[in-house]
Amino acid sequence: MTATNDEIAIVDGFAEVRETLAALPPAFGPTAFQHCSWLDCWLACAGSGVERVIAVVARSAGDGRARLVLPLVLDARGALPFWTSFDFGVSDYNLPLIATDFRPTPREAAALWHRIVAALPSGAAYLLIDKMPAMVGGRPTPFADLAGTRRSQVVRHPLPLDGDFESLRATRFAPSMVHSLARKRRKLGRKGDLAFHAGNGPEARVALDRLMTWRDERYGAQPETTCFYRRLTEAGDPARVLWLTLDGAPIAACFGIGDADGFRLLALGHDARFNNWSPGLLIVEDAIAWAVGEGFREFDFTIGAEPYKFDFGVEPEPMTLLAEAFDAQGAAVLRLQLARNYVAARLRRYLDSHRHGGGHHRRVADAA
Repeated sequence: MTATNDEIAIVDGFAEVRETLAALPPAFGPTAFQHCSWLDCWLACAGSGVERVIAVVARSAGDGRARLVLPLVLDARGALPFWTSFDFGVSDYNLPLIATDFRPTPREAAALWHRIVAALPSGAAYLLIDKMPAMVGGRPTPFADLAGTRRSQVVRHPLPLDGDFESLRATRFAPSMVHSLARKRRKLGRKGDLAFHAGNGPEARVALDRLMTWRDERYGAQPETTCFYRRLTEAGDPARVLWLTLDGAPIAACFGIGDADGFRLLALGHDARFNNWSPGLLIVEDAIAWAVGEGFREFDFTIGAEPYKFDFGVEPEPMTLLAEAFDAQGAAVLRLQLARNYVAARLRRYLDSHRHGGGHHRRVADAA
């Protein structure tokens, strides 16, 4: 049975969408951003800030089995309401949930997308799904090659874990950074017992709280994100908190999520009193060694072109977006939003290149 014959249904409402997503097999999530716990925690934390959520479900006409599920939220915070992914700034990759054996041809994917758009409820001026990886698990994502697909202004930053940690450090990490971190690790180790930890659930709560406090001190409070990360950590998989302690006290930590293809780094912070020893970079180095030991295929620094990522040997990859306007007013606002995203991305790259010398900027520009 081809994808063009799939039956399209709309599941509407918080409880109904949560029930639909919870019933899907774990393998449906192409990345950890589509894991059932991630989506459920997002719905729980979004709460009052969301007007409406739906899930578009494509079922096989033969056996009624769900083959693709696209969760969407009606974002009414801007000039016009529009359909978008479960994101609001916390999701780095937005994709439909798909059955592992569902591999539509480009023609079938285009026909399916046309039917999905036609089935969307009224009330939105346009649809925008940004930050879509073109490939997951070595194969194209379902809608990567649609005629309406555009290049996203957001780039992902994976580090392939294609060897043991020592080989990786010798061939991919910047030599000057390797030498500097080795020296700082020795000096910090003389101050006390330096130890690495990884976990989730209650055992990781103290380290996560410290991490979010450090981030709030540096970037300003983000209570919604903190609430979300706490809830996700308490739920267990796919969340992981990794932290570095000195005599039992956390001095650096990072937060991320894991899936079959890699570990996705989402937050990083450290105690500013230890700035001279670069504990933030030390925890990243330890986290990469941990990821190699766990058997992950990549350590994903996700989005954001911070210069330190390039010292660890990341290979930037472009991403895509899908946009559909439903009327003339929606088309005008959508063009404005895409133009604003373009200008903001170029400005960030310009500032990065002038603050940090421009070497990494050229690599980001090549990917973008």
